[in-house]
Formats: sequence, C-alpha cells, structure tokens
Amino acid sequence: MKKLLTLIALLANTGVSHAQTTALHHGQFNKKGKPFMSSRSYKPDDWEKPYFDNSIKTAFPSDLIKFPEKYKDKLIHLIGVTDSVYADTLDNSLIVRVLLDNKFWDYTEDYSIQDEVMFVSEKGDGKFLVTLTGITPEQFESLKRFPEEKKLLLVYGNFKETVDNYPVITAQQIKFIDYEWYSEKIFSYEVKRDEEGNVETDKKGKVQTTNFHFFKIAGRGQNK
Repeated sequence: MKKLLTLIALLANTGVSHAQTTALHHGQFNKKGKPFMSSRSYKPDDWEKPYFDNSIKTAFPSDLIKFPEKYKDKLIHLIGVTDSVYADTLDNSLIVRVLLDNKFWDYTEDYSIQDEVMFVSEKGDGKFLVTLTGITPEQFESLKRFPEEKKLLLVYGNFKETVDNYPVITAQQIKFIDYEWYSEKIFSYEVKRDEEGNVETDKKGKVQTTNFHFFKIAGRGQNK
C-alpha cells in the first residue's frame, strides 16, 4: 500500500494533461449461431478497430521499461486483469489509476459448449499502470468494483513514462470484459522472443507464442 501511495503522489506531479477523456466500453461476445466448436480471429468492435489496427501490440510492460524513449507517446495496446483501482484529484479533476496484471492472448475467439470465448494465458509480462481522465464519480464507483469482479481490460493509450518500475499509459479507450467471457484455466503460453529478447512476429506482424501448455478440456458452463 505504501508503494502505491508513493506512486500516486509521484504521478500527481507529472503534469498529466486533463484534455484527454477516457472512453469506457463494455465488451461482449455473441455466441448465437455458434453451437459447435469453432474459432476465429478476434474481431474488434467498430469503434475499436482503428485503435486496434494502429496501436503497437508488440510492446509489453518489460519492453516499455527497457526502451522508454522508443515507445514514449506511442499508441500502445495491452491486456490485463484489474489488480487495484485508486483515485485522487488534481486541479479539481478526478484522476483514476488502474493497476493491471498483464496477460498474453493469442487474439483467438474460441466457441464451444463453454461460456468463455477468450482463452487467456495464465502468464503475462508483469504489471502496468493506466491513467484514466475525464471519469465521472459514477464511473469511478463502477471502476472500484473491477478488481473483485476480475474484469479484464483491453487498453489503448499512450505510453508516458515509467514510475516506480511500472510503465504508465494514459488511456484513450478501454474495453472491459466480464469474468464470464474469459478463462486462464485452459491454456498457458508465452510471447516468443529472439536471442536478444525482442518480440518475434509472423509475416503479418502478429505476435508469435511459445511454451504452450494445455491444462484441461473446456467444459459446459464456466471453467474457473
């Protein structure tokens, strides 16, 4: 707790611009018409597609920490499970900080008898901090429940700096996914890196995965 309070105090003095307003979107999947086992590549929502297409998806928390100048102010896309939510005020504006535990995902929607569509890896690349501005008190009350509700967030925002060894992203758009739609209990995999530690991609620029482990067959209902 002391570490996080120190982090918030440091962030309050970084001159965060309040012109940016974070948009929050409730993400859902439509399983209607998919009674049999099938998979497809992730299909972003219409509002999400330009952010998904134009954001950097090959920079994970450790990369942002290692190469801060390379990624500074760049549009970054990261996925994470909500760890904790905090807020303070600066210039009469509510500033919300969300600490996330990064998770790997192969961007595949998996449909079968199970409820979940996202088989997220139990592994990730560490924690990162997201700053949300333009949040109303009502939205903050909802956000405060995200850790206990185990919300998964798809974050699109600009990397600003590293504070207390956490990469800090100023969010532009956030898509939050309910616990019912994802599981970490089916597969485990990691991002593939070369000998120099750089993320490896295929010919289409998609991040490659490695060290794949299968835990169990997805069953009817939820696999928690």
